[in-house]
Amino acid sequence: MYKFWVVMLDKFKFRYSFIALLSLSTVLTLEAPALKSFSEENKSFYKQELDFYWKKDIPGLHTFLNRIQNRLPEYKDLFVEAASSIDVHWTLIAAISYQESHWNPRAISNTGVRGMMMLTQKTAKEMGIKKRTDAEDSILGGSKYFQKTLDKLPEEIPKLDKIWMALAAYNLGFKNIELARDLAETRGMNSNLWSEVSLSLEETLRERYGDESKQFVKHKHVLEYVKRINLYYTTLSIMNKQDELFLLAEK
Repeated sequence: MYKFWVVMLDKFKFRYSFIALLSLSTVLTLEAPALKSFSEENKSFYKQELDFYWKKDIPGLHTFLNRIQNRLPEYKDLFVEAASSIDVHWTLIAAISYQESHWNPRAISNTGVRGMMMLTQKTAKEMGIKKRTDAEDSILGGSKYFQKTLDKLPEEIPKLDKIWMALAAYNLGFKNIELARDLAETRGMNSNLWSEVSLSLEETLRERYGDESKQFVKHKHVLEYVKRINLYYTTLSIMNKQDELFLLAEK
């Protein structure tokens, strides 16, 4: 079984990372006695998983793993608590926060957004957050705002595509994603798939803001933004499952 999954992973490209991740659930259904003999192989397996997803950014992986060891433990319970009241796993909220601030509650950008989830003053006020640099407040506010964005999207959109669109909206604003979906639909594309909606973003931003605007330039950044959060989310999910598996194997 182990060799089978390794071969399968070699065939997957990055955009299929979540299909590969979901496939791991078959392994995770093994009972504890079987896991005891599987755990050593599993260590190698998960290392190959991480190397596969990060093969184009090994330095970035080392930095991320360092932050997981030295910063995440302080804030993990806050991510878990915030995610408990919304419709996503805590690893996604943690991934968004890492992309936004590298888990630094005092982070601030040149545009004035700040905190773990890099909230604007307007968003913080809307979410009832008084102090954006307070880690708990920021994580709670960012989580609630992300869920609110998810809820605005039609139910018929597949869950993962809805997540990617909500992430883009978190960064670019919901209106731009709404317009991109409309444009995709008028072109006969599937407005419920992020892979097709993302292709309409450039023209949407050009028509709305003009070629020379900062918002137009931001188009390329938002695509990378979604990809990076996907990468952090996948990595945290793999490591979270690995921890669960090892704990089960020790019983």
